[in-house]
Amino acid sequence: MLRIMPIAIFTLFGVACSLSVRPDFNSQLPQDRLAAIRETRQTGNVSAVGPLIELLSSDDPLVRLASIDTLHDLTGEDFGYDPSAPRMERERAASRWAQWYMAGQAPPDPEAER
Repeated sequence: MLRIMPIAIFTLFGVACSLSVRPDFNSQLPQDRLAAIRETRQTGNVSAVGPLIELLSSDDPLVRLASIDTLHDLTGEDFGYDPSAPRMERERAASRWAQWYMAGQAPPDPEAER
């Protein structure tokens, strides 16, 4: 997979996110979901791996792109996920992510160890 995630994209959605009232992975508003992804990327919060995996199924291409890029940064994995691939290919790769996560292979959350 060709990974192209220029800083400009995060800057672009960072500007859009500044209009959001709250970062929320479950919001109906893409700008709120993007704000949550941006916050996760900035903090390196590995406890957000599960919600990020769920966002791989988003209808919003920017949400998918930001999610996979952040997942890759947090885990070093991509499982062949391409945010611009046809839906069936994305679903298969998202399923690989979910299986990996459910198998307990996600990085441990340092906060949970305290």
